[in-house]
Order: sequence, then structure tokens, then C-alpha cells
Amino acid sequence: MKRLVIKYIQECFKKDMFTLSAHALQRMKERKITLEEIKDCIIKGETIEIQDFFKDVHVLFQESSDRPVIYVVVAACNPPMVVTVCRTKDEIWEVCNGILKRRKKRK
Repeated sequence: MKRLVIKYIQECFKKDMFTLSAHALQRMKERKITLEEIKDCIIKGETIEIQDFFKDVHVLFQESSDRPVIYVVVAACNPPMVVTVCRTKDEIWEVCNGILKRRKKRK
């Protein structure tokens, strides 16, 4: 099921069948992330998380890189919607074999 959601989102982005939330547009501007970077992240990048505790399933995609610095959150609706775009923060993310992993919260 999860693989189908990822494939659906990627195919929609290949065909330019997606939307951008107002929040995502604002974050793109603030963080200087281009639409091309977002599309590359989703089409060519890696999936780092699937969050299915929202109304819609959200998929987090990271850019394809040894040291990824951009990730994108996409809601798997029709059409898929970019919810937000981010640059990684070392206190939240670590890279393991080229894949972003959330750091465990310290108590």
C-alpha cells in the first residue's frame, strides 16, 4: 500500500499534476527552495517517512544526495499537495547511509 502511495505521488509530479499549499509557497520563498528542487526531490529522491496519522497520508521525500539538505512533505490527496518544504537541521536529522533519519529525542 505504501509503495503505491509513493508511486502515485511521483507519477503525478512527473505529469505536473500537483498543488502547492500557501504554507509551502511561503516556505519556498523563505528557504530559497525552487520548484525544480522540489520536483527532483520527489521524483528522484528517497522516501524518508510516511505519516498516516493525519486526515491525508503525508510522505516525506529527501533530495538524492550523499548529504541531503532539502526535504519535502506531500499530502497524498487528489491531486497531491506539497504541504511544506524544509532544509535539514542537524539537531533534528542525521544522515545514515545517505538517508535522513530523525534523531531520537533526548530526555
